[in-house]
Amino acid sequence: MKNPDSSDRNKKKPAPSNANEDIIFPKKKIAPASGKGSAGWPLSAKILGGLMVIVAAYFAGYFTSPENLEGTFGRLKEWVSLSKEKMTPYREKLTQKIESTIKKKPQESAPATVPPGDQAPAKPKRKIIYWRAPMDPTYIRNKPGKSPMGMDLVPVYEGEEMDPGQIKISPTVTQNIGIKTQKVARRTLRHEIRTVGRLTYDERKVHHVHTKTGGWIEKLHVDFTGQEVKKNDLLMEIYSPDLVSTQEELVLALKYKESLKESEYGELRKSADSLMESTRKRLELFDVPKHQIDELIKNKTITKTMHIHSPARGFVIEKKALEGMHVQPGMSIYQIADLSNIWVLADIYEYEVPWLKVGQYAEMNLSYFPGEKFTGKVTFIDPFMDPTTRTLKVRMEFPNPKWELKPDMYANVVIKSSVKKRGLVIPEEAVLHSGNRTLVIVSTDSGRFDSREVTLGVQAGGYFQVLKGLRRGEKVVISSNFLIDSESKLQEAISKLQNSAPAPSPKSGKMK
Repeated sequence: MKNPDSSDRNKKKPAPSNANEDIIFPKKKIAPASGKGSAGWPLSAKILGGLMVIVAAYFAGYFTSPENLEGTFGRLKEWVSLSKEKMTPYREKLTQKIESTIKKKPQESAPATVPPGDQAPAKPKRKIIYWRAPMDPTYIRNKPGKSPMGMDLVPVYEGEEMDPGQIKISPTVTQNIGIKTQKVARRTLRHEIRTVGRLTYDERKVHHVHTKTGGWIEKLHVDFTGQEVKKNDLLMEIYSPDLVSTQEELVLALKYKESLKESEYGELRKSADSLMESTRKRLELFDVPKHQIDELIKNKTITKTMHIHSPARGFVIEKKALEGMHVQPGMSIYQIADLSNIWVLADIYEYEVPWLKVGQYAEMNLSYFPGEKFTGKVTFIDPFMDPTTRTLKVRMEFPNPKWELKPDMYANVVIKSSVKKRGLVIPEEAVLHSGNRTLVIVSTDSGRFDSREVTLGVQAGGYFQVLKGLRRGEKVVISSNFLIDSESKLQEAISKLQNSAPAPSPKSGKMK
């Protein structure tokens, strides 16, 4: 038996006639407008927005105030620079990527419309013969790559011929090895000769002391070598029989003159005067001092010894006199050197002889007088060369009023040449001496270097005079020129070898 209640419940109830699926545009329920503004924004959102505007206005006013404005700009600049620094690696990577893309896929530009008659002939493509290392010409390959030093190989094109002795170096290698050049210019050369001199006395101011009569030395007043004497200083006393007899004759002539003083015969008085004067003259010729002759005439007393005085101021450089020694007429007893003028002798090398001239000024300084300079001039140039030292002897004269300069001192001498030579010059660093040839490396406008032989003149002030081989305005290499010269010789040898050897093998990539 079925339960009526259950069956009734299982039956579907009919839907009401006012169901929603029958309404196409249902009406929306409008919520009450309580708690909202007229624009539909919540009141809390409007309050929060107003607070944010107030805070922003406060901070804007704070950072733009006069006392904080400079700091604000500084922080902005720091932020901008930091941003640029952070973005630089990314920008460089992007630039490299764009460049590599452009190289791989170059944009094809539309050919310009050129009349048929105005079209320029196309340049023929050069054929690459082989590739070589920029720093090692012996490293040759038949395709591009890297050298053992890690550098890119350089292509060598067909018909790229160079004169013998020329070499081509890339600008990068030129900068790496530090090549410097200088133009050949015209200038006046002056030279200063520096040498070492030895001081000696002036030979023209050396005085020899000797007697004109024979006798014996009774007493020496200057008795050692090196003693300084003044003019008219007493050197020694000598006894000479000739001088004693001459004194006696003078005394007799004086007495005879006095006896005829009141004579009526004038001829006798004149003869007496003549006899006295001749005797007096003989004593003067014997170099008897004037004071002794005057004393003899005054006192009429004969002295046993006569005095020998110094003829000049100086130093005794030689003494042969000894007390009691017998001397002969003409025998040298003393040598006295006057040091008021000093000689300086110096040796000059052959290559500096063209800069010498009599009358040139010279400067001298000695370790004995630090910081003091003495000036003199060249007075003599020896006409003969020393065969042993291959030098020329030069004599200079220096005044020595205070007698500070002593013979046999050594001094540093600078001779300032007045000789001037004008012409084309190049620095000393540009010259390469290779035995029988003198070379320079010339840089050409095409970027090549040429080894050229030159003829040089005099050398002065760090420059050589060029007589032949260069023109004004050409550039010569003044640094790393020996590297270029060796590279030039090496490439010349390789070129000769390549002309006689087969081309590089494609399989091995090396020269056979």
